[in-house]
Amino acid sequence: MRWWPLALLVLPMAALAHPFPRTAALPGWTGLTEVAPDLWSGPDAPPGLAADVAAAEARVRAFWGEGPGSHRIVVCTDADCDAALGGSTSREPGAAGDRTGPLAQAFGPWLLVTYSRLLAQDEALRRAILAHEMSHLVLAARVSPLRLWSGEVPAWLNEGIAVLASDDPRFDLTPDVCARLSDVVLPLTMRAWSHETGDRDRPLYQAAACRARDWLARNGLDAL
Repeated sequence: MRWWPLALLVLPMAALAHPFPRTAALPGWTGLTEVAPDLWSGPDAPPGLAADVAAAEARVRAFWGEGPGSHRIVVCTDADCDAALGGSTSREPGAAGDRTGPLAQAFGPWLLVTYSRLLAQDEALRRAILAHEMSHLVLAARVSPLRLWSGEVPAWLNEGIAVLASDDPRFDLTPDVCARLSDVVLPLTMRAWSHETGDRDRPLYQAAACRARDWLARNGLDAL
């Protein structure tokens, strides 16, 4: 028992030694600036950043009937921030070990991270990606991150609803296209989803959105 006060002191310090929790929990200590309440950005934040976030949140509210709850948005503008928060670890395209990495990620209902690659996209896609991740925040708050991670709430439903909520311009969801995708096998768990989306020849997001639209027609958002 005499060691537990020391453990309470050491364990948080050890956790904050890792770049992810340190950057997410204490962004101001890692060179990020709070440009709006709970919106943190690296140097040279794009001038339309706050407008993009507001537009994305409005899109999510229109779809869900509510916006994300209390959460933090961290906008990476360089490779160091990307690497600290789970984005691309390569500093130069084509370098050994280079990978494209995600444009953004949601972590539970509390944290949304966008990576520096997102800043190079056009406004329509930036706002769609932000809305996609905000939809994940809303669903995680409703059903709990554990149910999402375990697959009790299927990953394809989570991702498909996010595509629908974001009105992502990259995906054709017309009836003919959805009919051709009806036999696509979709992952149930988030781990499996992350693994299988590495195969860029499989239209998983598109198929998931088609499947989620059918699910919502039968059940509605209130079932979540």
